[in-house]
Amino acid sequence: MTWHTPTALPPLPGSAPASVPGEPCAQPSAQAFRDVMAHLPAGVSVITTDGIHGPAGMTASAVCSLSLDPPLVLVCVDNNSRTLVSIRDHGAFAVNVLRQDQANLAKDFADRDTDQHKRFSAASCRHEADGSLVLNGALAWLSCQVEDTYPGGDHTILTGRVHALGYTHSQPLIWYSRRFHALA
Repeated sequence: MTWHTPTALPPLPGSAPASVPGEPCAQPSAQAFRDVMAHLPAGVSVITTDGIHGPAGMTASAVCSLSLDPPLVLVCVDNNSRTLVSIRDHGAFAVNVLRQDQANLAKDFADRDTDQHKRFSAASCRHEADGSLVLNGALAWLSCQVEDTYPGGDHTILTGRVHALGYTHSQPLIWYSRRFHALA
């Protein structure tokens, strides 16, 4: 596959363009891709499920709405995630959108060295009527049944049909430039 540099606006005065638009360039490295994607602000969510081995959860920023009719969400999960195994076993998950004051919770659920029991010991949870595990105090939450899964490179793309939801009035936690932020 040949990669092409997209046509861009002219460079600012005194700066040189990174490459000539339209000329073939090397395939982007994983690090270069991560560096560029760090400039895309994203809400921070904790994906939770209650599998046969107990609760499991992970921090995610690759979450978006997919459809209104039926209501579907899309979540991207690392193929090596223990939470993915639990979601596949249970067939359901919850998306818990975090508030701006919940950065520590996001860090706990993002740390691969923190076991699931410890992650949940710092969080207050409840089961919804459909069996999903929801974090108390989240800015918003969606309870989902797995609708479908798709391969996505080193991730699995989950689509979830929303069966229950809720929200509060607060400010979201934002992930931008490899740090947590609040809206100004």
